[in-house]
Amino acid sequence: MSILTYEHWWERLSQAFDVVAVDLPNHGGSAPARHVTTVSQHARFLEKILDHFDLSHPHFIGPDVGTPTVLRFMADQPGRIKSATVGDAGAVGKVEGALLFRALVYSRLIRLAILSAGGPIGGRLYCAVANSIGYRLTRPSSKTKADYRAGSTQFAKLRAQSGFLASYPNETPALEQDVVKIETPVQVLHGEYDTFVSVKNSQKLDALLPNSRFALIAGAAHYAWEDAPEDYLSRVLSFIDEVEGV
Repeated sequence: MSILTYEHWWERLSQAFDVVAVDLPNHGGSAPARHVTTVSQHARFLEKILDHFDLSHPHFIGPDVGTPTVLRFMADQPGRIKSATVGDAGAVGKVEGALLFRALVYSRLIRLAILSAGGPIGGRLYCAVANSIGYRLTRPSSKTKADYRAGSTQFAKLRAQSGFLASYPNETPALEQDVVKIETPVQVLHGEYDTFVSVKNSQKLDALLPNSRFALIAGAAHYAWEDAPEDYLSRVLSFIDEVEGV
């Protein structure tokens, strides 16, 4: 996916905030980067993003792959993020979900099978599966879907994307131990009908975090922030207002 996953949000967000949206390395429109593959490597790159844009204590929104990334960053850089909205992800301990999700995380054979088809074919299969389980209430536009496919059909990027999931067996057990130190206010949201990544992952994360709240996005599937944008965005805005003391 890419920053176009938030296209329904831009106008309302920009009315109240300075908005910076970035495709992480190997995702969306960003270039391949073999040196930025694991969760920890992405967390270190997030620091470069904040420094580049001179962002001091920003509010972070990053469900799915953004969740373990920002959790690792907040554990290593306490106080740098003012609040975070995350979810729809496996991030702590042993991840739970559909067989395919668990296979992508824990089975090198499955990851190799996807890569063996090559970028154009493997990437299209990757996106087709994602789109089939990602939405229940809505569908992305043809332009947006084409952008998603373009972000995964280059072999180097697809390899790195699968490598990100391959880092979970090392990264998520460490995060299970480290998130208890995160004092930053965190909102954990999860699609009610996410059949790909189990809601148990978000509930477990919420239970471990010392300063968090959890909510289901009613009716939404895995890509809850895009599937139910109004509900999700209203929760983001309310959470930020609360953190800011508005």
